[in-house]
Amino acid sequence: MTRRDYVFGFGSLVDIVALAEYLDRTPFLKHEFLQCRLRDHRRAWNIARDNSVVIPGHNHHICAVSGERLDGYVVVVNIRSAPGHAVNGIAFQVSDTELAVLDRRERNYDRIDVSDQIDAGVDGRVWVYRGKPEAEARYRAGVSAGTAVISTAYHTLVHLAFESHGADFLAEYLETTDPPDIPLRALRRVPTPP
Repeated sequence: MTRRDYVFGFGSLVDIVALAEYLDRTPFLKHEFLQCRLRDHRRAWNIARDNSVVIPGHNHHICAVSGERLDGYVVVVNIRSAPGHAVNGIAFQVSDTELAVLDRRERNYDRIDVSDQIDAGVDGRVWVYRGKPEAEARYRAGVSAGTAVISTAYHTLVHLAFESHGADFLAEYLETTDPPDIPLRALRRVPTPP
């Protein structure tokens, strides 16, 4: 029997239209993902990348108004351990190739097995991407320096991803997410040449 692998999405990976496009699939159908919860966690805006570091082939951020490259830290959503709590999201099946694609995309995260923490019956192994310790350290450095921001576009994208699954799903997202303690800023992602 072939092992089945799933990924639990708790942020931008909840956007099934963008996810299907990213994985080069036809659009996800309702039966191809499962709304569920990851136990003993909360969402938090607490990992970052240093936008001043050039990573060939990866995006960086510029100010949407001035066009200047942001000299600071760009913060994204993460999960943190929180016994007795849970975060909502979706579990979707992935091939080995798709898992490798997501591993490259989620370079600020470690992929960990959370099969025993998913509250719904999933017939396989379930992975989640949790922020790397060094990404959390970058967040703290950015907060300390006063240069950590969240892209307004990304913040909105995550909100709309949950809203696309219904009002109750969005309400649960808001209830299970620590509100950000840093400002939102109008940024634009641009590719860095390889």
